[in-house]
Amino acid sequence: MATHDEMTELFGADRVVTLDRAVAEEHGLSEADAEVLCEVGLPKFVDVLFTLDTADEGPDPFTVVPVAAGGEETHILVLGGPTDDPEMRYCLDLDRGYVILLSFDEEPSAEIANRTLADLVEFLYRFALRAKHLERAALQDRAPYTDKLVEYLKARDPYAFAQPDSWWSMVFEQVG
Repeated sequence: MATHDEMTELFGADRVVTLDRAVAEEHGLSEADAEVLCEVGLPKFVDVLFTLDTADEGPDPFTVVPVAAGGEETHILVLGGPTDDPEMRYCLDLDRGYVILLSFDEEPSAEIANRTLADLVEFLYRFALRAKHLERAALQDRAPYTDKLVEYLKARDPYAFAQPDSWWSMVFEQVG
């Protein structure tokens, strides 16, 4: 898993946000999730995939939102959103530990993006690292690098790629 030092080296010290430990405890984060958000952090922006600068509609990052699902209420922690859809948010299911991609539009929908918060952070880090690598890579080296990255990410979180129409499957299909 990426460390805070690796994150700040890649994104810049002012472009990685950590959560205060007291806030993590107040929100009821598990120890593993608190470790990720308080010690490693989230990038402010990963092109196409993630931003903390969400649009005015919908909940802001690091807010807890109650959500009714399947006849029961669960609580989610909003993490951020995709850069190209102001109605969607990455959210941490505080009861189950999954990261879901949730649409807050007229017909809400949700899908599990990653099995853990650590997996989401690793995916964002590796995707941004890939973009940096491809800036310098020869054209013939791009596809093999991406293929190796997908192989690594699939081994880390197979569920994230289990369906061809899952979030991460579609992301990597589009970037080739």
